[in-house]
Amino acid sequence: MMMDWEQLHQDLEQVLEDLAEKNRQAPIIVEGEYDRRALRALGLMGAVRLINEGTTIFGLCESIAADHREAIILTDWDVRGGRLARQLRDGLAANGVRFDEELRARLTRLCRKDITDVESLHTFMERVSDHASSGHRHRDSKRWYSDQVFRRDHRRRSRK
Repeated sequence: MMMDWEQLHQDLEQVLEDLAEKNRQAPIIVEGEYDRRALRALGLMGAVRLINEGTTIFGLCESIAADHREAIILTDWDVRGGRLARQLRDGLAANGVRFDEELRARLTRLCRKDITDVESLHTFMERVSDHASSGHRHRDSKRWYSDQVFRRDHRRRSRK
């Protein structure tokens, strides 16, 4: 089954709205500064905490527990991101902080064929939005992408 761009755009917008709504009370935990910038570019204005703030994951969870009863885990959806999400779940639970992982799961389902990290979310959303507004119905195949890259590289070589 092929998902069309308009549907993907609507689904992504819904997840981002839900994320923004929850972010009013609960901090979002991301891996790094580029992830935070991507969320800001998407219009999220609530607290965003970085895993690499210079403390341990458990230290970060303790610090969040001092101010919040809930947090949103939004690590990348690659192997390392999955491992970090597990450590965050354990650390937050040990500190009595409820956590939302459902938003990460929804983003993973929607994006994993195209991107695997939070920092790419803003540009991916723009691309989906462009496709949806152009009436382009179906996602381009991997072959189409590889043809685009081949053409681009070929043009660069021919200019030299």
